[in-house]
Amino acid sequence: MRKIYIHCNGGFGNRFNSLIVGLLVAHVGNFEPMILWPTNNWCRSYFQRLFKNKFPVTPKGLEYVSNRVHDFTFYSHCMDDIPNATATHPDKFGSLQGLLDNIGLTDKDVVYNHDCIPKWASADYRLNEIIKGLEFQDEIREKADAFLEDHPAGLTALHLRNTDFGQNLSTFDELENTVKTNVDTQYFICSDDKELEERFTAYANAFAYPKTAYVQKMVEGIAWRTDFTHNGKRYSFNVERSDESVKEALVDLIIMSRCNIVHTSNSSFLKTAKLFQNSR
Repeated sequence: MRKIYIHCNGGFGNRFNSLIVGLLVAHVGNFEPMILWPTNNWCRSYFQRLFKNKFPVTPKGLEYVSNRVHDFTFYSHCMDDIPNATATHPDKFGSLQGLLDNIGLTDKDVVYNHDCIPKWASADYRLNEIIKGLEFQDEIREKADAFLEDHPAGLTALHLRNTDFGQNLSTFDELENTVKTNVDTQYFICSDDKELEERFTAYANAFAYPKTAYVQKMVEGIAWRTDFTHNGKRYSFNVERSDESVKEALVDLIIMSRCNIVHTSNSSFLKTAKLFQNSR
C-alpha cells in the first residue's frame, strides 16, 4: 500500500487542517497515513499527548523525508524546509478526485502539507467523519466536560486571540462592552493572553477555564511577530507554546466547540472549534 506522509506544523489549528485533509486523502485514496508532527516552539506537545488515535507518528518534520525527495510527490503550500524539492499547491485542484488523479500519475508515495483547508476538502461530506474519528486524550476531554457541567444554561464563546495575532485593541473594547451590557448572557472567555482573560472575567457573567500555562515569548524584549535569529535558526514568530499550554488550549477548544460561538477573528484556532462543532 502506498503511503501518504502528512506534515502537520505551526500552531494547533494549522496542524489540524493539514491532519484532517491528509487523513481524508488517505481514506478515499487508500493510502497508509504516516503523520509528521514536529515538536517545536509552535507546539511542544507530542501527537500522542493530545490524541488517543494510534496512527504511525514521528516527532520529526519534513527532514524525515528530505534525504530522498525523489521518492515522493509533494503537495504543499510551502517548501521552505526542503528547498531542493518541488511541490504542487493543494489549492490548485477543483476536487479531491482531481488531486487523486494527479497522484495517480506516478507510483510514488505522497507528502501532504497545507495549513489551510482547500475548498474541495471543505465541501466533502467525508471530512466531518474524519473529524469525528479523532479522539482527544481523556485527560483533556474530561476537564472540558467538567467545566461545561458547571454551566448547564449554556454559554456564548468569545475567542480573544492576542499575542502573536495582534488584534486591534478597539475590538476588545467593543467585545468587553458587549459582555458588560448583556448581563443575562453567560460568556465563555477563551484567550491566549492571561491579562486579557482576567479583564473580561472580572464581570459576573463571564467565565474562563482556569489555565495554568499560556503562550510565552521565545525571546523576551522583542515583538511577537518579527524576523529574528535564535540559536542559529531563523524565525518569523516569537512564540513558545509549552506542552501544558497546548493541552490546556485544547480544553478551551472543546468547551468553545460546545458554545454559541461569536466570530471574533479569522484565527485558525477559532475555525477549528467551529469544525468540531459542525461535525457533532
